[in-house]
Amino acid sequence: MESAIIMDIQRYSLHDGPGIRSTVFLKGCHMSCLWCHNPESQHREPEMMYYPELCVGCGGCLGRCTKGAAGEGGIDVHICRDCGQKRECAEACPAEALRVCGSRRTTEEVLRELLRDRSIYGAEGGVTCSGGEPLLQAGFVRELFRLCRREDIGTCIDTTVNVEWSVIESVLALTDLFLVDIKFMSEKLALKYTGAGCGRTFENLRRLSELKKPVYIRTPLIAGVNDIPPESAERERFIGELENVLRADSFYVTDHAGKKYRALQRENWLSRQQDKKNISEKGDAE
Repeated sequence: MESAIIMDIQRYSLHDGPGIRSTVFLKGCHMSCLWCHNPESQHREPEMMYYPELCVGCGGCLGRCTKGAAGEGGIDVHICRDCGQKRECAEACPAEALRVCGSRRTTEEVLRELLRDRSIYGAEGGVTCSGGEPLLQAGFVRELFRLCRREDIGTCIDTTVNVEWSVIESVLALTDLFLVDIKFMSEKLALKYTGAGCGRTFENLRRLSELKKPVYIRTPLIAGVNDIPPESAERERFIGELENVLRADSFYVTDHAGKKYRALQRENWLSRQQDKKNISEKGDAE
């Protein structure tokens, strides 16, 4: 029986494929997009998140912490990362200011939860595996999709396909639809803003096209970064060459993950860019 680190299972999802779906978010990603809207998905293992605005000052964490992460000023979640007691500390917080993101779950456990939504999937809906990068835990995805097929539930993967083809091939026959992000056409920009190149994504998309495997393309846009004419024109040309794209969407990324970055005590690049823009516009106005 396969298992994986699962962040969340989102029910009644309307944006992760056709119809009404349940989205299984797997933890871990080999990319580090500066604007990531699920920053808690990047690290593979369970990690602590601290919401100071919820803290009631009960001191429960002070009595549990043995690593020096808890103090009068709050919690240093970076110290918590490698601690084996983080879940016990979170359970000691009555206000849920401390929360552990991610837990190991088996395919059977996840399927039982998914079957609760079976009646709402209809003809188009089903299950989507997202992340993070779900194909980093391809064995789990393959086994879960096998169980879904047994229950006549549609399957979809939200991925960058920026992995070895053999990994994609391992889930290919069990996957009805691929949702693929094209973030950049330029290798230089991809490396700068995502920490990974984009060539393998293009190569694998061409292979999926040759096999006529259905694909949705999605492009998260960052103003002045990847919505510029060279990127837009090259992206349109590339997508036009593929023969399996059912739809192609683009959307501007917004800073709606601010609370997550604060809870992880990580810098929010998108927020910092907006602050710089506001300062610049204020200076121009003056």
